[in-house]
Order: sequence, then C-alpha cells, then structure tokens
Amino acid sequence: MNAKQLAELGTKLHSDKRSLNSLWQEIAANFHPERADFTTTRYLGEDFAANLTTSYPITARRDLGNQFGTMLRPASRNWFHIKRKFDNEKEKDLEIREVLEYFEKVQRKAMYDPPALFNRATKVGDHDFASFGQACLSLELNRQGNGLLYRAWHLRDLAWQENAEGQIGFVCRKWKPTMLTLSQTFGKDALHDDWQRKVEKEPFSNGNVLHLVFDAEMYDENSKGRPRWSIYWDADHNQIIEANPIWGKHYILPRWSVMSSQYAYSPA
Repeated sequence: MNAKQLAELGTKLHSDKRSLNSLWQEIAANFHPERADFTTTRYLGEDFAANLTTSYPITARRDLGNQFGTMLRPASRNWFHIKRKFDNEKEKDLEIREVLEYFEKVQRKAMYDPPALFNRATKVGDHDFASFGQACLSLELNRQGNGLLYRAWHLRDLAWQENAEGQIGFVCRKWKPTMLTLSQTFGKDALHDDWQRKVEKEPFSNGNVLHLVFDAEMYDENSKGRPRWSIYWDADHNQIIEANPIWGKHYILPRWSVMSSQYAYSPA
C-alpha cells in the first residue's frame, strides 16, 4: 500500500466508528462529563454535568479511575522491572542483575521527570480506561530530543484495527494543529505551499493532519529493518509531511475487555 491508500484506510476507520463515538458520548455524559465532547463541541466556560441530577455515577468512576493508579503505579516503590527477554537464568548472575537494576533507575528517572508529563498522561488514561474500557497514550522523545514525553489523547480522535495476530497493527489519529505548531514541529519547508503562506499570514489557523502508525509490511517503502512506520499526512492537500520507520509503537492502547471488534468496553 502507498501512503495515500493508508490515509484512506484511516479515514474509513474513523467513518466506521461514528456510532461508537455516539455510545461513548452517552457514557461520558453520565459518568465522565469532562470527556463528553465526542459528538458535540464544548466551549470554554461551559458547565460540566449540568444534565445530571446526582453525582453518584461521577463519583463511582472517579474512585475507580483513581484506584488504578494507586494499585498499579504506587509512586513510593518500584512498580516495574527490566528483564531480558530470553535466557532469564542468566539474571541470577550478580553483574547482570546490577546492570538491569541500573537501567531500571535510569528509566524511572526519565519517566518521572516533570517535563515528561507521565503522571498527567496516565491520570487521564486511568479515567478513560475506567469509563470506556480503553485509553490512548503516546510515548516519544520531546522536541529537543533530551527527554521523554507522555501524552494522553482523546478517543474521539483515534481509530485503529488489528493485524492477523490480534494485535493493534494500524492506528490513525486526527489532529488539527495550528500553522505555527506545524512549522515548529516539522519545519516550514516540509509544508505545502498554501500552509507555508498561512504560517506568515494566518499562523493560528488550523490544518487537518492524520498521524498513521502501522506495521511495516503494510507499506511499500523499505523500513530498514524497523517494525513500524510513522507517517504524518496532510489531509488538506493529500501529501506526506513526514514519514519515518520507527522501533517503538508510539501509541500505547491498553484495552480492558475485547469481544467482537477491535474496540474494548468497560465492564464497570
């Protein structure tokens, strides 16, 4: 497949997901009103939960979402460990164990560095997970390339499909950045001529971008041995802004209970 076909696939997945967005809107209106903008536009200063007659549903969701972080990511102790994928018997060797423990400390320091926004992103993800049965986080280097950056994304803007092995093999995120943000992120020369002019004249106008992350075998180009591609697609002019083969998944999509589709639901 070429980049245009992949962008068309992403657009189709978003179109197929419209009825699910309506369901999530209804769930959010009752349990997570801060997220109740799947099918409506929310304006600054608009009252949350004005439609509810009781706060019990919101309180129940809030307690469950807060409990996820308390149980799974206690800040007072190490809640993850780095291990070798194979030959775990060798980890009994003192020298190897010391090296792995050092890597754990480095990883933890990078994750909890305040500019990485780990706590903020996972907090949002916990409550999306409790409400809708899934959440979307992203992990990447920051713009300076000297630290990690975690972000939580609205499920409204995400669509995905599974590969032949039941893993998420294609993710499409809708993004509407300003011209100034696009210029700062990709460089002015990477943008279409119309957008380059808008950078000068209308820097705070918005463009339509699709971010595609997918398994390397879906794309015609050589991935140089890397398992996935990341493509930023200019949906206004149907052209690539940036395309890079990547090692990581970029998007982290925990799913609670998956039944008959690629989207999960919350038993809560």
